[in-house]
Amino acid sequence: MSSSSNSELSPQRVSREEPVSTPRIEGRVLVVDDTEAKRYFVVKTLRRAGMEVLEAASGQEALTAVALGPDVVVLDVRLPDISGFDVCRRIKENPTTSAIPVLYVSSLLRDEELEARLFDDGADGYIPQPIEPKHLVAQTWALVRMRRGELARQREHETALAEQQRLQRELERSQARARRLTESGVVGTFYWDLDGTILDANDTFLEMVGATREELEQGLLNWRKLTPSDWHEQDHRNVQALLETGVSELMEKQYLRKDGTRVDVIRGSALFESESRRGVTVVVDITARRQVERQLKQLMAELESKERLLNAVLQQMPTGVLIAEAPSGQTLLSNERLVSLVGSPVHQMSAEYRAQRVLHLDGRPYQLEELPLVRSLRGGETVSEEFVIRHEDGSTRLTRACAAPVRDAEGAIVAGVLTVEDITEQMATQESLRGSEERLRLAMESAALGVWSYTPGVQELEWDARTRELFGLPPDARATFDMWMESVHPDDRAWVAESSGRAFAGQDGGLYEAEYRAVGLQDGVLRWVASRGRVHVRADGRVHILGTVLDITERKLAEQHAAALQATTAAFAHALTQKQVADALVEHGLKSLDAEAGSVCVVVGRKLLILGAVGYPEELLRAYQVMSITDPTPLAESVRTGRSVWIESRESLDRGFPDVARRLSESPRRSWGVMPLKDGERVVGVLGLSFLSQRRISPQERANLESLCQLGAQALERARLYEEARQRAELEQQFLGMVSHDLRNPLQAISLGARTLQRMERPSPEALMRMTGRIANSADNMGRMISDLLDFTRGRLGGGIPLERTANDLVRLCHEVIDEFSVTHPSSDIRLEGDGSCEGLWDGPRMRQVLSNLLSNALRHARERTAVRVRVLAREGEVELSVFNEGAPIPEELLPVLFEPFRRGMSKFRPAGSLGLGLYIVRQVVEGHGGRVEVGTGEAGTTFTVCLPCGSGSSH
Repeated sequence: MSSSSNSELSPQRVSREEPVSTPRIEGRVLVVDDTEAKRYFVVKTLRRAGMEVLEAASGQEALTAVALGPDVVVLDVRLPDISGFDVCRRIKENPTTSAIPVLYVSSLLRDEELEARLFDDGADGYIPQPIEPKHLVAQTWALVRMRRGELARQREHETALAEQQRLQRELERSQARARRLTESGVVGTFYWDLDGTILDANDTFLEMVGATREELEQGLLNWRKLTPSDWHEQDHRNVQALLETGVSELMEKQYLRKDGTRVDVIRGSALFESESRRGVTVVVDITARRQVERQLKQLMAELESKERLLNAVLQQMPTGVLIAEAPSGQTLLSNERLVSLVGSPVHQMSAEYRAQRVLHLDGRPYQLEELPLVRSLRGGETVSEEFVIRHEDGSTRLTRACAAPVRDAEGAIVAGVLTVEDITEQMATQESLRGSEERLRLAMESAALGVWSYTPGVQELEWDARTRELFGLPPDARATFDMWMESVHPDDRAWVAESSGRAFAGQDGGLYEAEYRAVGLQDGVLRWVASRGRVHVRADGRVHILGTVLDITERKLAEQHAAALQATTAAFAHALTQKQVADALVEHGLKSLDAEAGSVCVVVGRKLLILGAVGYPEELLRAYQVMSITDPTPLAESVRTGRSVWIESRESLDRGFPDVARRLSESPRRSWGVMPLKDGERVVGVLGLSFLSQRRISPQERANLESLCQLGAQALERARLYEEARQRAELEQQFLGMVSHDLRNPLQAISLGARTLQRMERPSPEALMRMTGRIANSADNMGRMISDLLDFTRGRLGGGIPLERTANDLVRLCHEVIDEFSVTHPSSDIRLEGDGSCEGLWDGPRMRQVLSNLLSNALRHARERTAVRVRVLAREGEVELSVFNEGAPIPEELLPVLFEPFRRGMSKFRPAGSLGLGLYIVRQVVEGHGGRVEVGTGEAGTTFTVCLPCGSGSSH
């Protein structure tokens, strides 16, 4: 036999019911059994019969449950904690429960044993084994009816006794009131005759009917005449009753006053025992009471109307309402909303059961004394708290309850009011709102949005941390309207104030939208912000505006950069020369960063030349007009490293470039920046900018400037190529003119010589030799010019000068060329120096052409009576050939284009019969061999140096 682990009566057991098809029997049965299966069988059987069943699994639970007043107890005699026999004895010994019938049931004891214990324990019967449902129902129902009959008879007896006592008390009170009224003169009395004569009366009666003592003594008063006609029939019945019984019951009547008004009375009459036509009547004036009754009736009607109105209001309220009487806690009034919240009518639930249906937020059931309404009724406190209501189907609702006491005029608690509000959906909404707020906060953080609000007429602004950050303030800094207007850029301040004023005035639909520049109040950073807001009206009528602010600096910079880039691209597209490109680059570079001055320099060899500048003094431009890329300046460092150089303060300039800092000591500028102009990986120039204040460049600004510089470098390179193409076209035009001119002279010489020979009939041998020599010399000149022209054409067409490499000795080639020059230039002094032999794989005729062109160039520009020195040296894997002549240095402006065709352009550098292609052919041949050619010039003279790889040959 197992026992239950519950120490108290389980609410689930009390409330467990199954649908039944039979009508409900007004009987409550307590089934006590620790065996779950047997208890379930008994409970189910009785419930199917329509009885209300309580359950208990132990003796202690049974003693607790019997306080609920069951009609019958079905008791298992074997329980885990207390014997069923002891439970029965305790029930019978308790005066309040002794009358409750007890049925024994046991699966272990025989029926004889149970029958023997009936008289010892006071039990009312037992259920034989095995248990038959019909026997169980019949025996239980018989005891229920017996118990209900006893209770009904007891209630009837108690009701009759109470009614008798009430009537006795009422009679005594009535007699006492009559005595008091008679003694106080409130009751009127008169003596009469059946003919209507009033024989005598007291002053009270005379005052009631408005008569005097004199009228009474004169016999002028007649009770029949004092009676209104509509009361004659009742008077007739009253007289008949008097004649038959001698007395008449108290009844209401009206008398006529002398002024015609009526007086309401209660009267009672009696005949004198000695006289059959005379008697006495006692009269009480109830006019005031009638008036009060009429007023009371009116008030009751009004009260009923208001009660109906109150009830209608209560039924329509979304909040459950319960009014309970104090101190009993009996329900006086409740609405349907409370029934729907609780799950069943409140008046059908006991206080303990009601407490078990109410749970704390942590799931603990309420104790009876913890209920809000109980606390208000007992302690007079106002209670407001949240709890959970559990319905019979297991569902729960989260509610908020408020209980308050109702006091009378003396302050005593006469009732309590409980309001219950279902906040399940509200809390779910609040939770959803909190989730939405969290998602909104995350979204705003992700979007870097700031939130602000402002009330017109109040200086203080409500800014969150992000808004303070955008306006250059720390998170805890104070913000005011004046501070906001101060942070707005001066150029935007007027229209921003006007736009916000229109929004505050309700214009533009109360919307405020503005994109403007703001300067950080403490950090000094310039930002573009987009502010959006809407005007709202609070419940008190005050107007405030709520909005957001977003940092759009990158977007604005991108827009500005796009516009500037478009303008710059258009400017670069129209710029044909590097000077025009430099001017456009400086102009747009200044605009992009609001710089005060700027310059563009281009790389020419190892030098930096200023092409364009704005904002710098002339003396400074003259000082830096031409710089070496090795100089310790920011411009040269940017060329050397290929990276930008930013100097954000004068202290940084002093540390990094002290020479430049000394030269700029009087300058008002406080920060500088240099960006390389790179075409691919090659630095073609630099852009320099100067600022009047300390300037910190953002990554976006740096990226925009790099794009500008890249476009500038490409534009410079295009301009250079365009300039070269233009110059080349001019040179080609010049070349055509020179070819025409130079070829015409020897051609004319040949033509003139041939005609002269034709006119001479018999020329002398000397004349013939002279004329044929001139013709041959002119033909040789034309051949050389045509050969140079063919080499130039091959080089320009991209195929290069054709080479046929064979094993050659460069020293030997030099001896052969020098020997030829000693014949053609007998007055020249050419000296060969160097190693005895330098061998390699070269094109012999082309190398003779290289040396011949270099020697022709050297002899042409050498001082008179000075030697031209040729040196051949063997290096590791290559041979170095150099040709030196003393003479005037080559002009510096010709050095970059010295090896270009037609570049040694002035007539003093190009002798008659030369096309100016010698050095161009030299470079083409040397580079075709994989070598290089360089020139060095100075006051001592000029040296051309050729370095050639030996190929598979050897050098010694």
